[in-house]
Amino acid sequence: MIEIKGGKKEKAIRQWFTEKFGDTYPAQEHMTDLWDQFVGEVEVDFCVSYGMINGVMKDIKEEVGGNEEITINIEDPDAPVEAEILEINDLEFPNFELYQTGQFIDTLLSDHEEGGGLYTGTVNVVVGESGVGKSTVMLDAIASIKEKNPNVSVLYVSSEMTRNDIYFYKEKTPIIGNIPTLLMMDYIKTKNMHKILEQVAFSGDYDIVLLDSYQDMVVKFKDILGWKSTYAETWLTNLMIHAADKLGIGILAIQHLTKGGTYVGSTYLKHATTSMLEFRFDSSKSRYLEFSKNRRGGSSVGNKLYFTLEDGRIVYDEGRYNDTINVREIQDTERERQAEAEQSFNDMFLKINEDKDRIDPEEFDEETRKILALRDGDEKPQFTIEEASDIEKRTEVPFEIINNDE
Repeated sequence: MIEIKGGKKEKAIRQWFTEKFGDTYPAQEHMTDLWDQFVGEVEVDFCVSYGMINGVMKDIKEEVGGNEEITINIEDPDAPVEAEILEINDLEFPNFELYQTGQFIDTLLSDHEEGGGLYTGTVNVVVGESGVGKSTVMLDAIASIKEKNPNVSVLYVSSEMTRNDIYFYKEKTPIIGNIPTLLMMDYIKTKNMHKILEQVAFSGDYDIVLLDSYQDMVVKFKDILGWKSTYAETWLTNLMIHAADKLGIGILAIQHLTKGGTYVGSTYLKHATTSMLEFRFDSSKSRYLEFSKNRRGGSSVGNKLYFTLEDGRIVYDEGRYNDTINVREIQDTERERQAEAEQSFNDMFLKINEDKDRIDPEEFDEETRKILALRDGDEKPQFTIEEASDIEKRTEVPFEIINNDE
């Protein structure tokens, strides 16, 4: 029997070990794995270092009389660090694929190739408040990809719905009927939910995985497995990044917003992933989506795409999207024209000022004296219509005619 002794940190480690392994030392477990398990499963109000775990585990192994050698990896803080410097041309990458839905949303998903689409090897976070349509749009998207690309392997992972829930969801959106689905609620009473995700959903057997939702899985890891929230978030984020980076999976992970529109989740998830697709209600309660970040489609960031659900399918308002883009381009062009006109006007005054320093003011013509008076704030000069028209042409600055009789 393992003796629960030592200070509060050692007692916590010994108590956890006894409850998890009893009197048998886990000879096949690497020390880093034991460290990860302890940090993820034990909630304490003090810090237990990796070195502390190493030392206590070594003592426990001697006490239980294990014969297997244990690997002790205590890092020397003064030891030189090693890092791999990469030659980008020599790197090996997964076989990235580009899958299209055949719908207008493709143009927002990426802009590297004509027509756009969803790239594999990416982690895309989909955020929005409850009821805005995140799950419906994303399910429609992967179902459309499956229709257009019959050989693609897709998986929908639902952490919240039961079998009865998924039935009624299919009644509303029949297209999802042929989507392979993993219901995590089937494993609610087990202690291996994380292994189901790791060995089934993110093992590389599927080209595209839709996780619905990230936050609910974190909560389940905390409540069912006893993990701390920060550990659960880090573990799940790293799992998705590894699956995309090493296995080439295209991942869509739905995340929640609070009712106030605040992002729920760690900044690590927000910054380490490929894109952030946000779903919103506008002031009239119409629904739209827009990317706030997209490493595969930077030209689409900030552009709103409105959508509706009609006869069980998502319909995108392409006309409204294009109208908005056209208006923005006109506004940008007008701002550039105004800036150029202002610069031209300033350049003209600068030239007159330079001439003023070289020439006797008495030698200026009448028009130049009037412009100088306008610049210097003297009594407002009067121009004839012909003079004003000529200045407009040269400066592109319109003059207001206040007396049509002159």
